[in-house]
Amino acid sequence: YCVQLRKKVNQDKYTVLLGILLLMNYGLFIVDHIHFQYNGMLFGILLLSVVRIYQERYLEGAFWFACLLNLKHLFLYVAPAYFVFLLKNFCFSEGRHGVLLKTFSIFKFLKLGILVIFVFLMSFGPFIAMGQLGQVLSRLFPFKRGLCHSYWAANFWALYNVADKMASILGR
Repeated sequence: YCVQLRKKVNQDKYTVLLGILLLMNYGLFIVDHIHFQYNGMLFGILLLSVVRIYQERYLEGAFWFACLLNLKHLFLYVAPAYFVFLLKNFCFSEGRHGVLLKTFSIFKFLKLGILVIFVFLMSFGPFIAMGQLGQVLSRLFPFKRGLCHSYWAANFWALYNVADKMASILGR
């Protein structure tokens, strides 16, 4: 990606600067290795997925994003945007009048769906075979115990947000 950015230096110097700022973000190094379990690696996979989509290699981008979802399910909030983007740019053809419904390619949609299902089957297949998928899903999405099971953390952030809002209003 950086090599491609370098080739475009004459066209857009800010693109190179943005790439360098993203790759050398010191905040990612600090946050990653103190508490948040390999987020630097995960953001690297997310960035790889975005770069592949930027290069119009949509299936590779979808593959890396599906792998990312299997590594950390908290990236699910990005999945609807990925789905809509891939649906529009990979499954539809753009004509003179924009994207038309009749340009939808069921073949491309099936290729995309099979790829994503394959990645998830490789990840969850052993649990399905052992009859443990329900156990895995209940641990990934703990709705029974409540999503804010650490009440002190939620209360702390709620109090912090109120204090921050008050400080910004009073500081005007």
